[in-house]
Amino acid sequence: MKINEAIRFEENVACTLSDGTVLRSDVYRPNDEGNYPVLMIRLPYDKKTPRYFDEYLEVPRMVEAGYVVILQDVRGRFASEGDYYPFIHEGSDGYESVEWAAKLPYANGNVGLFGMSYHGYTQLAAAVEKPPSLKAIAPVMTMADPWEDMLNGKNGASGVGNFETWTLGSIVSDQLKRRNDPKHAKVQNYITNMVEWLSYAPANDWPPMKDLDPKSFFFDVMHEKMDPDYITKMQLNEKLHNVEIPALFMGGWFDSLLKPTLKAYNNYNGPRMLWIGPWTHEEMSGRAGEKFFEHAAKNIGVDQITDPTEIHIKWFDKWLKDKPMPIEKNIHLYRMGQAKWEAYEEWPPTSVKKELFLYSEGESQTRDGDGQLLDAPAMSQTTSQLKLDPANPVPTRGGGVLIAGHQSGMFEIGDIQDRKDVLVYTGLTLDKNLNMLGTVTASIWVSSPTSLMDLAIRLSDVEPSGNVYPIMDTYHRAKVSEIGQPFCIPVDVGHTAYQLKKGHRLRVDIAASNAPLYDVNLNTGQTTKTASSGKVAVEHVYHGGAFSSKIVLPVTEK
Repeated sequence: MKINEAIRFEENVACTLSDGTVLRSDVYRPNDEGNYPVLMIRLPYDKKTPRYFDEYLEVPRMVEAGYVVILQDVRGRFASEGDYYPFIHEGSDGYESVEWAAKLPYANGNVGLFGMSYHGYTQLAAAVEKPPSLKAIAPVMTMADPWEDMLNGKNGASGVGNFETWTLGSIVSDQLKRRNDPKHAKVQNYITNMVEWLSYAPANDWPPMKDLDPKSFFFDVMHEKMDPDYITKMQLNEKLHNVEIPALFMGGWFDSLLKPTLKAYNNYNGPRMLWIGPWTHEEMSGRAGEKFFEHAAKNIGVDQITDPTEIHIKWFDKWLKDKPMPIEKNIHLYRMGQAKWEAYEEWPPTSVKKELFLYSEGESQTRDGDGQLLDAPAMSQTTSQLKLDPANPVPTRGGGVLIAGHQSGMFEIGDIQDRKDVLVYTGLTLDKNLNMLGTVTASIWVSSPTSLMDLAIRLSDVEPSGNVYPIMDTYHRAKVSEIGQPFCIPVDVGHTAYQLKKGHRLRVDIAASNAPLYDVNLNTGQTTKTASSGKVAVEHVYHGGAFSSKIVLPVTEK
């Protein structure tokens, strides 16, 4: 990290909390005797990491704009004292850290918080506590309920791949190192082989963590034995209704936390701004897998803001310096396929609902099957068999993921749609562009021979060449009350701003697994989270008649 002469740097400045725990921060500030507002990031991933100095946001530019910028290791991480347990201390520690920062001799009393992912959560947790000096926050690609969105899984299914990758790849090394545990020397070997370890079952007996740190919070989560008070403390969505501190939310169309980010945004009571670009959790360059989206990294938005750093500076200038806000509207969305940004007054923007009904004579397996998307439901009822073989699950590819060996974004998936355990429904070739803007939903009629029913739903863009690229996907697990009887699963498939071009086709595929992102249904009432052996089973997806499965698209003219 190169620090210019206009910036004064102080390393590991101590913040002593009320319980005596010392948190340490690196401070970057203008090299003069003035007093400035503070921008702080509180993170568990080592404040010394270059990414947090000049990659995600550029700290030198924030200092040059007239801010004291503080990077703080949270409790129990790297240079800070205390014991780390995910999420539960971030509200109270955040309150005290904000008030400490406001009273620093070079601060003017106004504090803003920024950061993405976990350190987006640290902002929301602090905002819920309402520290008097906190004037604005900027949570990016984050969540307000990590128990549901990260630790215990979404819609009943556990995102074990994400959680294993996060714990082993980002957390356990420092935990062992600060205890002088000799097992620290083994961590890198496990990380090197993590892709293979992700398929191990049962996940709640995962050998890498069982060997490295058998008393880790990892097993509290996997065995669902976390203290109920901890779970309650980390759940913020309902509490956000009472927060009035201004918040800048940012998300990515291919970010694994887009749904949680939008849920937090919708629950937030204070002044809000929202930006969503064609970004992944890993980068905001415009590259998303095998596709690249222009105008996504520089000169972004209808207001042609330089980049995300500049958006943050203008946001905090408004709320910490009382400067005019040059960005007029509060919603800024990148329209994929159109290579442009548009600004709106509300999320989701106004659209027309277009229903497309799944149809098949019962042979919708693979993209060469007879599955279709129709504008009206078929009069007669049919079913397609959906096979689930736990020993050969449908693989994860693209979308919004945070697991070892996998990248987020758009990757060709035609070979996956050639599998006989994937149902495929394809629309007609478009005679004009189809613009989707907002939230895609589905109502899928199914039946299951076992007590659990898993449903992976994906929308994709079929190009004239035949190549297929995913637009969005979701995963849902339902408990079955009447085995073998049809029931409807309503699903929010995802959010998008995507144009399918004239000559392309829309496709929906349905599977009963998505591994290693989610634990696999073993067709025994258990999953690979808690067991290892299973059996092959055949579920059913219904079309037409009284059980007309459908996808509902938010469509706009432009």
